Amino acid sequence: MDETTDRLIAVRCGNCGKLYISPVYVCLQCDQSEFKNVELTGKGRIRTYTTIRVPPLGFEKEAPYDIAVVELEEGVHVTARIIGKNEKLAIGAQVVFVKKEEGAHWFGLTH
Repeated sequence: MDETTDRLIAVRCGNCGKLYISPVYVCLQCDQSEFKNVELTGKGRIRTYTTIRVPPLGFEKEAPYDIAVVELEEGVHVTARIIGKNEKLAIGAQVVFVKKEEGAHWFGLTH
């Protein structure tokens, strides 16, 4: 079972420096396999989003909820849940990392 963490960790290729949020075994840019964990700022902006109104099994009580693709300051993208009921959710909105729980990244709007 995944633990909850308040640190946003990525891996950086030891050869070319490309960042990845998802686990990788070979760098897609330079074909090398040495990586180091790096902590990211967690600050970013929404590139696109959707509101889930008809959820998959197991998430019925959470609907509606928002999912977004967040572009982080470091240039890497992550798919994330957006915390709360967000009437002001918009493309370009500033967000900040809150936690990683059970494999999901959670972000909140900055005001």
